Amino acid sequence: MKDELALIGCEWSGSHIRAWAFDDEGDILSAFHAREECGPAPGLWASRLSFQLTEWLGAAPSVPVIACGAPAAAAPFLAAPVPLSHLAGHITETAGIHLVPWIAQSAPADLTCGAETLLFGLGDANGTICIAGQHTRHCAVEHGRLTGFSTEITAELRDLLLSHGSLALDAGAVQAFDMAVFRDWLERALDAGRAAPVFSVDAAIRQGQLSPENKAAALAGLMIGADVAAHYDPGEEVLLVADGPLLEAYGLALETLGADVEETSAIEALQEGLFELADLAGLLGED
Repeated sequence: MKDELALIGCEWSGSHIRAWAFDDEGDILSAFHAREECGPAPGLWASRLSFQLTEWLGAAPSVPVIACGAPAAAAPFLAAPVPLSHLAGHITETAGIHLVPWIAQSAPADLTCGAETLLFGLGDANGTICIAGQHTRHCAVEHGRLTGFSTEITAELRDLLLSHGSLALDAGAVQAFDMAVFRDWLERALDAGRAAPVFSVDAAIRQGQLSPENKAAALAGLMIGADVAAHYDPGEEVLLVADGPLLEAYGLALETLGADVEETSAIEALQEGLFELADLAGLLGED
């Protein structure tokens, strides 16, 4: 019956756990977010995930649970290039939790770490795909086959630079996001003749060329611009998969570069991927 709980889908990324309750048609009945003190430790992740789900639901889940992200490090990897449809046949079960496997690339070494589920949720999407997040993945998909990908930790590096080292924000420093500043430093990164090193942000502040309260905006523009410039070309068709500020930031970067950009929600693709993989794996029972 529609609106009855049929599946729990989870993603564990870093210290964050997100989960959704699906009915048998894939509609979301409710959602949950929790934060652990750290990422899932080997041997403990299943009990921690089960604990968080029980806290949310009020009892242990009575329906299948499918999970992607960090816990899948405990499962065997699939090797790229690989059809995304093969994911369902390699889902493994640990302590009652069904894990979507990561896809591994050997040259250069890389791992999807949950992005495989999101890619599956995009359905028939093919070509060049940019999944913007704390870790941004630049993927090539041909006829449903993941042929290659590159992971850049751009947003995480920006956060680290602002919290530690010579570029760290002073205690109590207030930041104000200024789109004009972001765009200016973005354009510098996209222009090979003006490309600047990260230290230029600090140097510009010390010389009075940049307001200290715009440090984060300038650094974001410089680093996102460099990320986009390294992976895409003017005129290239790119599917941008993101939400919130990162959707706006990467969208602006790609448009400024001159790419032909189509945008879609990362969270919706992830939800779709979890449900469709569970269905394909037979976790939802008979139709």
